[in-house]
Amino acid sequence: MTQGRDHGRAAVRPQPDRSDRPPADLKDFATAEEADHWLRVNSGNWLGALRSASGGARHVEVLDCAESMHWFSDRWIHWPHWGEVFTLGAEAATALGDTAQHATQLNYLAWVHLVPPEDPEATMRYATQALDLATRSGATAQIAWAHQYTAEALRRLGRLDEAFDSLAKAAEMFNAAADIDAYCQSLSTLGDGRHEAALEQYLEVRALLDDEGSGMTADIVSFTRPHTLARIGHCLRLLGHRAEAITTLTEAIALMEQFQTISSQARALETLAAVLAEEGRTEESRRAYARAAELFEASGDAEAGGRCHDLATAAR
Repeated sequence: MTQGRDHGRAAVRPQPDRSDRPPADLKDFATAEEADHWLRVNSGNWLGALRSASGGARHVEVLDCAESMHWFSDRWIHWPHWGEVFTLGAEAATALGDTAQHATQLNYLAWVHLVPPEDPEATMRYATQALDLATRSGATAQIAWAHQYTAEALRRLGRLDEAFDSLAKAAEMFNAAADIDAYCQSLSTLGDGRHEAALEQYLEVRALLDDEGSGMTADIVSFTRPHTLARIGHCLRLLGHRAEAITTLTEAIALMEQFQTISSQARALETLAAVLAEEGRTEESRRAYARAAELFEASGDAEAGGRCHDLATAAR
């Protein structure tokens, strides 16, 4: 979901774009890792404070909190309260009459429903509402993000031609706005379903990630790299390049450990297990399926967990 936001201090310090209240004495951190740890350990406290602020009609503070927390959802996507955080943000934006921010929070809610267990129909509803509000308020970036999330939902619904059209619109708008971070994310999904075209797109993304002069935000580079490698590995497998696929997927999985993106890691492990099985590396395949089953179950995807568990058992 990352929308070009600083991944370090922003987690605990609201963005300084509102001047109707003095800054609070907020805890500050030197690195994203320190902020990440604090936010996880204290999640019950700051969520409680957010609820209290919403109940007290402290709309500016609620919106600031939801906005400054949104990047963190990428690092902890299975925390079960993101829907509530961004719903409170949307309600605060409505109370403030801030149409552009309302669109932003609705786009975040569209993302929430892409996380397993997925509800692409809900994503479509939120993205459609966001597109309408963003268009009315002239919030170009949010128009592009609404197209992006609509495309993600359409892809999951199997409506690939429509998904490609929406992704192309998003990528074109991000490129025109010189938002290299968002443009890279659009490229990361533009080729899905067409393996040779997809591989070409993903290799272009990897080149951007490797280019220190690309202008991409460093933390977004770090977060995007493992997902891009996993997609490259998936395409390589489908195109018959199994040895390269194993190397690439193994690298992706190791990097994903750092971000605790368990559903993405589970999918990459399942793909790796399948490639290893195709190569006759049965014991390695069994271990990969078993680990994928654990992660799928931890992410709440019981169906995928059961599937991988059965495959691991069959490989004994």
